[in-house]
Amino acid sequence: LGLFGAAALYGDGAITPAISVISAIEGLDVWTKAAHPWIVPLSVAILLGLFAAQRRGTGRIGALFGPIMVLWFAAIAIAGLVAIVKHPGVLIALNPVYSWEFFLRNRWPSVLVMGAVVLCVTGVEALYADLAHFGRRPITLAWYVIVFPALALNYFGQAAVALTNPKTLENPFFALYPHWAIIPMVLLATAATVIASQALITGVFSLTQQVVQLGYSPRFRVIHTSRHYVGQIYVPAVNVALAIVCIFLVITFRSSAALGGAYGLAVTMTMLTTSIIYFAVTQQRWKWQLWASGLLLVLFLSWDVPFLIGNLPKISSGGWVPLVTAIMIFALFTTWNRGRRKLMQSLSSHTLPVELFAKEIQRTSTVSGTAFFLTPDPEGIPFVLQHQWLRTHIVYDTIVLLTVVTESRPFVAPSHRVDITQLTERLYRVKAHYGFMQQPKIDQILEASKRVRPDLDLSKPTYFLASPKISRDKSRDALWSWQWSLYRWMIRNARPLTDSLGLPANRTVEFGVDVPL
Repeated sequence: LGLFGAAALYGDGAITPAISVISAIEGLDVWTKAAHPWIVPLSVAILLGLFAAQRRGTGRIGALFGPIMVLWFAAIAIAGLVAIVKHPGVLIALNPVYSWEFFLRNRWPSVLVMGAVVLCVTGVEALYADLAHFGRRPITLAWYVIVFPALALNYFGQAAVALTNPKTLENPFFALYPHWAIIPMVLLATAATVIASQALITGVFSLTQQVVQLGYSPRFRVIHTSRHYVGQIYVPAVNVALAIVCIFLVITFRSSAALGGAYGLAVTMTMLTTSIIYFAVTQQRWKWQLWASGLLLVLFLSWDVPFLIGNLPKISSGGWVPLVTAIMIFALFTTWNRGRRKLMQSLSSHTLPVELFAKEIQRTSTVSGTAFFLTPDPEGIPFVLQHQWLRTHIVYDTIVLLTVVTESRPFVAPSHRVDITQLTERLYRVKAHYGFMQQPKIDQILEASKRVRPDLDLSKPTYFLASPKISRDKSRDALWSWQWSLYRWMIRNARPLTDSLGLPANRTVEFGVDVPL
């Protein structure tokens, strides 16, 4: 379920920049109808600039984000407040009795209205996208003190304008402002939507790194864009994919109203998944009483389910985009994980007990130096070491079996990076521990190993690893036909482990291994 929610967030990450930018540029249409043909080209140009700037990170301009967003929320709050003062009767909507009567009177159509109302709250699902950068308290404080009051005032203001002048229903937001203020508000709205899109794009990058570390995706090239913040990363392949999808959506749908159906379904799927997973966390991690967890789940579902049902009729008019995206990415995740597990099982079946291998190499010639053998299996002697020994009939003075372990927590402190176990006189096992938001690097592992065992000679070691070449074994039935083809394509295009770990090319040896699946 969590994996599907993560897949749905990719759809959200593609739609949010598209609908946010185009809705801001649509303000030009209110200023002058002559600007209408330029809305889509301008939106595409802004999106191209946004994604092209990702490789440089937000370190230099990040300091401007806060003041711009404060100015944005102040501008929309003041505009809404002015409209409310002119038409205070709109505040009767605060009385929940009217909502209750609306639902009782309209029944099923009122649920469909939820599909439109949800667009007022879609942004809340992205609130935690920058949680790793700022922490819970600043985000909570900003929401209750600035964001929520400003949004509430603006929405009431839009309602007041729409009630007094039905012609403004086409774009009630920009109708709040006088004609001279529309261009400045378009510029401010564009800046605000770019910043909001940036937060979600960064969230998708972080999610990709976590998915890779947890074993649900092939390795990607990850670039750290900040020396001060660990979570600020850039994933080129994901950035290009998001850019293509965003621009495709803008060119295809051509308006924020048309994109609304796709956006609403993407967010409601994510919201529903979040609620169910939160229930699991309260039970498994926090050990709440079942009645307390269940009561909270029912409360969340009482909103999430109607929102989702209200968006289901939009599947044919754009809602299929996030649904298909989520299903495709979910298939990629599960196929890679299943294929990887089958591959590891096949390689592990060829391991030897440590005691048997120690006896076999007693009469083998040795060469000076240290050899690292990379293996995902923390038990026994890996196939790659056996292969090297059988082919060369030599062993190194010091043999290190290296396994990278991804923990279920986001970060592991450098002081707890490695565990070293001496198996025989010359054989050692090193387990390198990393959080799912960290990128393993061989230099870090060597440095941590020297601190734990300063007596080991780890200067300029040689690295050995297996390079699996998979083939189809229909008798095993490990993967479905389409999964096997997909997994073969992914494993061919995955980033090499040598690049991911930063292994020096002149001291790395890869052994080809035929693995039937």
